[in-house]
Amino acid sequence: MPIVTVTALPADEPTVDRVLSRVVVDVAAAVGCPKGDVWVSYVPASAQHIGERRATPSEQCPIVVMRGRVRDVDTVLAALSAAASAVEAELGVPAEDVWLQWIDVVSGRAYAGGGPI
Repeated sequence: MPIVTVTALPADEPTVDRVLSRVVVDVAAAVGCPKGDVWVSYVPASAQHIGERRATPSEQCPIVVMRGRVRDVDTVLAALSAAASAVEAELGVPAEDVWLQWIDVVSGRAYAGGGPI
């Protein structure tokens, strides 16, 4: 179950919904899991600076962090690429400006659903 957090400058509700929906669909396809197994949150950043310059929505560098069970490198890279493309398409920023990271959830190091996973 990938859990994805997108941190980006504030956007209107329809845009946020499009970002979240697109990430769910694309990441689920990349990792081969049901869409209901992908959880995505959008965290609005009150501001972002690139160096000393305040970023505008079209210049921002969204940050995407995924947490999921240990997977092979090709699957992780496919998921990261899928999320980058989704954020690029829905926020209108170049994919190369989206920063992404996959964090492996190691068995016994997380707790969900009332017990350790």
